[in-house]
Amino acid sequence: MTVYAFGPQNEDLVHSLRDSDPLLRAGAATRLGARRDYFALPHLLVAARSDADGAVREAARVAIMAIRALPPLDEVADRVMTAQPRTAPESVQETRAEASAGTIDTFRAYVSAKHAGEDLGSVVSAIDGMHVAVIGYLEVWDHDSLTDLDEVGFAATRAIRAIAVHINALSLHGHGAIKFLSYKAARERVAEYDAARDRCF
Repeated sequence: MTVYAFGPQNEDLVHSLRDSDPLLRAGAATRLGARRDYFALPHLLVAARSDADGAVREAARVAIMAIRALPPLDEVADRVMTAQPRTAPESVQETRAEASAGTIDTFRAYVSAKHAGEDLGSVVSAIDGMHVAVIGYLEVWDHDSLTDLDEVGFAATRAIRAIAVHINALSLHGHGAIKFLSYKAARERVAEYDAARDRCF
């Protein structure tokens, strides 16, 4: 079973990717890869593409390989390693907000299909939609810290992280409790996102 570790320790490791000491940067990349945090991926991509130290770039690439092997990231490997031009800085926030809303909407479509008793094909299609949406969200993340996000952006990040964990749980056959708990957590985080959006808009 894949174990995900989220929270302040991972945020500290992300900050360490920008430390002046290349040994510390390489160690941070290695630890982030071992923790299998989907949301470390954009930061590792920056290190893999642009760090001045070759050992750091290699450590980041190895970490990306470890993370990308997990669904839904396996299909994005080639695309992220041959980076397309980044979104212009002035539009990153808007693009990320659109990607957030779109990803959360795909989760809602999955919930609707699941609860409407739709056929298996419709549910699988909804799950595939979540995979694609999570990948798209990660690709527009850029390299901001979680502390740089506004309330809605932070709530969206938490919701999408929970959705990503549920996607992984769906791939673990025979683990009904994990699937249920991850599904419940994702719904709770999406509700928190909705509440934050209602407060701010």
